[in-house]
Formats: sequence, C-alpha cells, structure tokens
Amino acid sequence: MVLDAETIPHLDVTAARMLMELGGDLEREDARLVMARDIGQVRDVLRRAEGERLPLSAYPTAREAIEALTRRP
Repeated sequence: MVLDAETIPHLDVTAARMLMELGGDLEREDARLVMARDIGQVRDVLRRAEGERLPLSAYPTAREAIEALTRRP
C-alpha cells in the first residue's frame, strides 16, 4: 500500500502512531505500507513518534514507491 503524503499538511503524534500500527498490521498479513513524497513535517513527526528510526519506508515519488513494492521478494 502506498500512502502519497504530498498533500498531508501536518501530522500529529496520534496519527503517526496509527500509521505505524497500520504498517505493523499489514506486515503481519504479508503486505507493506510505504510513503511517497513525504514532506519534512510528516517525516519529522513519524521519527519523533518512533525514535530516530523512520518506521515506514519513504520514496521521493509514487512511481518509485510502487517499483520498490513490486521488486520486493
């Protein structure tokens, strides 16, 4: 699943935790959640909510995110 974050103007900690939980739920179902076009504030809040490790893979474009998911073994 690709979340295109380009139009997300801001993200609070509750939303960040929900996205991390969704990512974990998808991983358990052998699926993956990745972000495309994340903006600084969204990326920063996700990092703060999870520590310094970005919990979701992020790609500069939606096409790159899709390609990464289709290359996944």
